[in-house]
Amino acid sequence: IPALGLDIPIVGVPAGTDGWDITWLRDQAGYLAGTAYPTWNGNSGITAHVYDADGNPGPFVDLQKLKWGDVIIVQSFGQKYVYVVREVIRTYAEDLSVLRHEEKPWLTLITCQGFNEQTGLYIWRIAVRAEFARVE
Repeated sequence: IPALGLDIPIVGVPAGTDGWDITWLRDQAGYLAGTAYPTWNGNSGITAHVYDADGNPGPFVDLQKLKWGDVIIVQSFGQKYVYVVREVIRTYAEDLSVLRHEEKPWLTLITCQGFNEQTGLYIWRIAVRAEFARVE
């Protein structure tokens, strides 16, 4: 993500009966199994931590700073797949509608926001939705 100076690997995160366990991701991004495979038609969900378990900034700590027109590049199969940001959304933590199916290739980056110390849970999610533009 050039605008954030971010270049990290993407690994697969399997879906379990209670959703995706991303506790082990550390400084990587995770492709959310069950969403479209990155670069394919549909909506590919990619997540990373906003903060790690020790309170250190995670890869997506600045995700909310992205804006319309910023570029996200997924490198795969010897190609660069370029996506362009179209939305930056804040949703409730339980709302996964940002991962809805799309007919063409879309990429949704998603992370947590608004940690509630009393409950030990995040209240919000930040989602950046980007549409496929080209292959380089």
